Amino acid sequence: MFGAVQLPWYSQLFRWIARPLFRFLFQTLTRIEIHGRENIPASGSYLVTPNHISIYEPPLLAAFWPRELEIAAAAEVLDRPLQSQIMRLYGTVLVHRNRLDRSLITALLERLAEGLPVLIFPEGERTRHPGLITGNLGAAYLAAKSGVAILPVGIEGTYQLGERMRQLRRPRVRVRIGQPLSFPALDLRSSGWKEALKARSEEIMQAIARLLPIDHRGVYGP
Repeated sequence: MFGAVQLPWYSQLFRWIARPLFRFLFQTLTRIEIHGRENIPASGSYLVTPNHISIYEPPLLAAFWPRELEIAAAAEVLDRPLQSQIMRLYGTVLVHRNRLDRSLITALLERLAEGLPVLIFPEGERTRHPGLITGNLGAAYLAAKSGVAILPVGIEGTYQLGERMRQLRRPRVRVRIGQPLSFPALDLRSSGWKEALKARSEEIMQAIARLLPIDHRGVYGP
């Protein structure tokens, strides 16, 4: 990684080892299906915006994505020893929820400016059960600031995945990647910027919902 964003050597090594390792584990312990790979841009920066049910979505996407993903994840995970170590080693950008975090925004915008794909969860938290909750403005704001496209992703099968894998049931996990969403330029100093971001966030969440079964769409269901 070059330019303003530099990964420490241990994160580079960890990604080199962990991505194929997690890919092997998911392929062995689950029946993984990935649809819509053709929608992934071959180069350049963009935002990956999946639904977030469990702790498994970040390693799942990091393992199977054709390029290394820069990941934004909740700082509360630092209270859990194993997850904390994995996040730190990977070089995860920490999200402090329920507050304006300018250092987070700067870190993610730097990665996008370097041409890197960034994963951010537009719901802002894990739902812990199938069903979308109302999205926040984070993904729409980053897209407006950076001008990058948004790639909606719907993930099905990660609910209670750990328990099912421990029972050697080899559950099915489906990842559906939608077509990129692009929005016109937005002046964030204009009077109606917040309403515009809300409308864009709604469009992002609706795009994710269309990639999920009806019973996973939550507040964005029919």
